[in-house]
Amino acid sequence: MDTTIKIIRNAVVANIVVLGLVGCASSPAPWTQGNDNPWGAKRSAEEQNTLPDELVADEPMLDPVLLSEPEPIVMLEPEPEPEPELIVEEVIAPVVMEDQTAEQEIMSMPASNYAVQVFAGSSTDSVENFKNSNSLDNLLTVATDRSGSIIYVLVDVYPDRSAANAAAVDLEARTGSKPWVRSLAGLQKIVAQ
Repeated sequence: MDTTIKIIRNAVVANIVVLGLVGCASSPAPWTQGNDNPWGAKRSAEEQNTLPDELVADEPMLDPVLLSEPEPIVMLEPEPEPEPELIVEEVIAPVVMEDQTAEQEIMSMPASNYAVQVFAGSSTDSVENFKNSNSLDNLLTVATDRSGSIIYVLVDVYPDRSAANAAAVDLEARTGSKPWVRSLAGLQKIVAQ
């Protein structure tokens, strides 16, 4: 262990001595001398390349000599941008035929929709009276089969549960009765055909 420390110490001392000798050059650095600096040569070269002001004013101006013909400048007109294509989306609406019953209309709708059932009655007259007294003309009266009995329900259909829930709150405020939000698939299972 002592031998390793001595070898390292000797190597460090030798490197310090070599660096000290390199630092002591025979000629001093140019920037250490008073009147001489490295930029002086550059300034004197620039002064030799310029003509005195009086010579420049007396001589006629000489045209510079072109060593080659200038390249022609080609101006390209930008290509016109193509007009955007019109995208026509096809809107698929449920087919509503004049002779289609409310039951057929419910059966043609996607099963993923939700129905808001507002009222149920044993006769179409009771459902129509409720519908007219609450100004619910846009709702459908659908006949359902419940264990062999025909029950008429007043429903409205929405594409998702959140829209159906929002409509149920609105319908409850308008009618005073609590609507029932259910999947349209469940209603379609009991629609009387």
